[in-house]
Amino acid sequence: MVEIPSFDMPFSARLSPHVDKVRRHSKAWARDVGLLDGQLWTEAYFDQADFGSFTPLAHPTLGLDELNQISDMHIWAWYVADIFYDGYFRTRDLVGAKAFVARMRSIMDNPAQPTWTVAERAFADLLTRAPLDSCDRASLDEYFDAMLWEVHCNAQGRVPDPVDFVEMRRKTIAADLSERLATRVHRAELPPELLANSTMRALVDAFADITSLKADIVGYDRFGPDTGIVTNAVEVVRSFFDCEVQQAVNMVADLVNARMRQFATSAADDLPYLAGQYQLTADQRVALKAYVESLKSWLAGELMWTQRTGRYQPYPTPSVSSFHRPSGLGTAAVLVR
Repeated sequence: MVEIPSFDMPFSARLSPHVDKVRRHSKAWARDVGLLDGQLWTEAYFDQADFGSFTPLAHPTLGLDELNQISDMHIWAWYVADIFYDGYFRTRDLVGAKAFVARMRSIMDNPAQPTWTVAERAFADLLTRAPLDSCDRASLDEYFDAMLWEVHCNAQGRVPDPVDFVEMRRKTIAADLSERLATRVHRAELPPELLANSTMRALVDAFADITSLKADIVGYDRFGPDTGIVTNAVEVVRSFFDCEVQQAVNMVADLVNARMRQFATSAADDLPYLAGQYQLTADQRVALKAYVESLKSWLAGELMWTQRTGRYQPYPTPSVSSFHRPSGLGTAAVLVR
């Protein structure tokens, strides 16, 4: 097993006071739509992963209804990721993956149609409750395309080029969608041309890389090459530099920490300059600050969840984690009221 390095986190994690209600809702929803039928996930695994605490950590200031909806979306995405890992990556089943994606895209077009699988049923339920806008749909289309790209790489046994991999990994983790979910309220108050600015895009790319590359480190033992999967940042670096696995892990961790420093520096120095460049009003400056704070909360909460969840253990066993009081160096125990 690889040794997990430490990750820099200059921001404090907070926990929504709705966490217990979100936990109960998320498990009930997952059970109702069939995600816990034992074919892929069990209730014991769901409890150990503590999926229901992720959104209260990543979005600590949201109301209960929005937390429940976003939590269910994340849970569905984790389930789909496991379908790809277990059903298509390891078996190198590109035909089956394409058929799965075609069905998902069909449901995006018409959530009311009959569903054939648990993943379809859960997706249709999500879309019925909260229809996708055009940007969300574009992100999901990119997500599915990127997942098919990963299946194709694994089917060929081809370790991708590091630059290509990083760009695609942002899509396989649906980083754009996560960024919009974290900042949706504040994005609406900001000029579109500001959001499209290269500095803002670089901030979002750093946000995506921190999350995706860290996930490849902590998930390496469970989702790495021993399972036949080559599309993992650690394996990409190991192959490119012809080094030992632990060396590759440390190099990827260094990149994660470098991207975190870049994110923090840009948030502190570049965005105030942009506010002046785009002549933002006082209300828009407040929205820009809230936008950045939402991303900071997401990064800090996601790291805490990653460090405590049982999702990445190679052989999950029944247990229930507790996230009621975040603690530890660099993650202040702040309960949002």
